[in-house]
Amino acid sequence: MKELKREEFKLIAKNKSYKRKLNQAISALQKAINTCDNPAVSFSFGKDSVVCVDIARRIKSDILIINIDRGEGGDLQEAVDLYDKYAKKYNLNYHRVKTPKEILEIYRDADSLYDLRKKDLKNNLIKGIKKARNKFDIKCEIMGLRAEESKNRNYLRIYGTLHYSKNEKIYKCKPVLHWTGREIWAYIVDNDVPYISWYDKMAELTSYEKARYSNWAGLFMARKGRFWKLKQNYPDEFNMLSKIFPEVRNYV
Repeated sequence: MKELKREEFKLIAKNKSYKRKLNQAISALQKAINTCDNPAVSFSFGKDSVVCVDIARRIKSDILIINIDRGEGGDLQEAVDLYDKYAKKYNLNYHRVKTPKEILEIYRDADSLYDLRKKDLKNNLIKGIKKARNKFDIKCEIMGLRAEESKNRNYLRIYGTLHYSKNEKIYKCKPVLHWTGREIWAYIVDNDVPYISWYDKMAELTSYEKARYSNWAGLFMARKGRFWKLKQNYPDEFNMLSKIFPEVRNYV
């Protein structure tokens, strides 16, 4: 990140509004930890969950941190290596739980990109989440979900930063629910939290606030430049995906 941008985010970290939201996030996490027997941070390597992990480990050093490992096509090796080092540095209670299938395994089972059913990917991820819940007896999931990220997430405001899901029978805590993308980066920069170079590369094409990280072989926003960005920044991964689905080249 360029120094001028870092200074911009550092200035945001001095704002009263930011400090108020940080205190609210800390309070939400403390309430989750005090309310639930076994809370766990759902860690996706994305900017929002990175902030949740860093705040949570300062409150409870041995808090459970879970990453769902979606295998080939999921997380960049850079992300895996970076946060392995981060976990060792702070002696975190950090675990990766594999999904039943790897993402590219699901892709190879499909005849084409157009025959791939997104619900198969979603169901595979849900099975991984349930596997983690059962294995570690998780009573509360702490997630880096923000209402600002999409219209589909605005409904989260109804439930607030901590609520009990009757359907899933688990508490859900969303410490950064009301944060903006700029405030997320303000925390990362102000606290020198490590983040993957994916964001620097994507910020050149969009902005830090709008840059999002997920499984690199994902189809979300495929028609809005996702594959083009992948080709520009991660050509090896793009070529791997295009060997399975040659039609992705039609999007670039």
